Amino acid sequence: MWRMLTSYGVPLLGIALVTWISSAMLAQWGLASAALLFLLPVLLGAARGGLGPGLLAALAGAGAYNFFLLPPYFSFHVHGPDHAVSVLVLVLVALVTSRLATRLREREEEANARAAISEELAQISRLLAKGSPVEALERARAYVAGIYGALRIDGAQDGFSSLDQAAAAWAMHNGDATGHGTGVMAAAEWTFLPLSPKGRGNHALMALARPANGQTRPMVQIEHMAQVALLLGQGCDRIALDEERRARETLAESDRLRRTFLASLAHDFRTPLTVITGQLEALAQRSPEAGEALNAARRLERTMSDLIAAARIEEGSLRPQTESLDLIDAADAACAAVAVPDGLSLGHTIPADLPFVRADAVLLHHVLINLIDNALGHAASRVVLGARADGAQVALWVEDDGPGVPPAERARIFERFARIEGGDRTKGSGLGLAIVRGFADAMGMEASVEDSPLGGARFIIRMGA
Repeated sequence: MWRMLTSYGVPLLGIALVTWISSAMLAQWGLASAALLFLLPVLLGAARGGLGPGLLAALAGAGAYNFFLLPPYFSFHVHGPDHAVSVLVLVLVALVTSRLATRLREREEEANARAAISEELAQISRLLAKGSPVEALERARAYVAGIYGALRIDGAQDGFSSLDQAAAAWAMHNGDATGHGTGVMAAAEWTFLPLSPKGRGNHALMALARPANGQTRPMVQIEHMAQVALLLGQGCDRIALDEERRARETLAESDRLRRTFLASLAHDFRTPLTVITGQLEALAQRSPEAGEALNAARRLERTMSDLIAAARIEEGSLRPQTESLDLIDAADAACAAVAVPDGLSLGHTIPADLPFVRADAVLLHHVLINLIDNALGHAASRVVLGARADGAQVALWVEDDGPGVPPAERARIFERFARIEGGDRTKGSGLGLAIVRGFADAMGMEASVEDSPLGGARFIIRMGA
């Protein structure tokens, strides 16, 4: 109110002041100079208050100019066309000036409004960037609620009318602003704005209550609130990412503890198991009945070795020491290290002229032991090791005459604890073939499986010569 009074009052006071000065100085300045002075309060009124105060100042100035300065004095009668033109020009100048001043004021107000919106968005971004994601989102929500009224981003719908719930469902499904102040279900008491850009499927929503004074929010404010909702949505995304990161860290820590426990357990069991195996080997030379116990101890020893190997693979601590190896010697050592069950045969058909290969002797021995042990567990009667030169590579395989591996399971069978459901390959710990793949990868080799001419599975290791 005070601003309005001053907008109209100050130009009128200016008209009075100019009238008094012009009347006193009319004889010295002349009418033309006096008429120009009346433009000053008109410009002042138009600049301060816009069209209304400027037009009022123009009319008052024209009236005062005519009443006090133009003969006949103290009347509104215009004497002569030149005086009429002076009054008309004064009014036109006032109108044009007021119009220009009004446009400038509108531009200034628009610029100020955009600057205020930008500052508000920047403040929300600053609040969202500070501290923990949950606390930051709550601070930003409270800041927006302090400016625009009740605000909810919790997804709850308690307290909503049936129309509000329908508007929320529409906004959630279509990703558009819905409800109060929008073109869709405008009679609702809440405005629902998506927290994510349109096109992301079902949208989480920000619910903004109708203003406390009951007025309808203008569309420009709804559009601004849509930007605010997207910023708050980024805060929600930050919370989700933080929770996901914490879950991954918890899972990684749990997995690390599990690996450490298994490796420690395997190390602790290995020494007494080695003593037991040695005693059983000595006992088996005198008593054939101890052979079965010796085989069981050896299987347990290989399981412990597999656990330690799995831990080394997962920790990335494998450092292969490659050297030139004769695959015939490697196959003989591997065949001698396993116990062949009754009713099965184990042998190799590796050509004598096969070139040497580059491999880590310990890791390759472990790979062959696992492949042979796997084949013996599934063979009907035979397990055979073979090899051939294949260009710049050498292919080494272990095959059996068992049930084989279905094509759909051949990629998964090298995963840890993988089992072929409905088949015969459900024996063992589930670590052997995973260790074969891990050791082969560490040595730069390729492990795969295919059908064997014997009728079962052929596990192939391709390595550089």
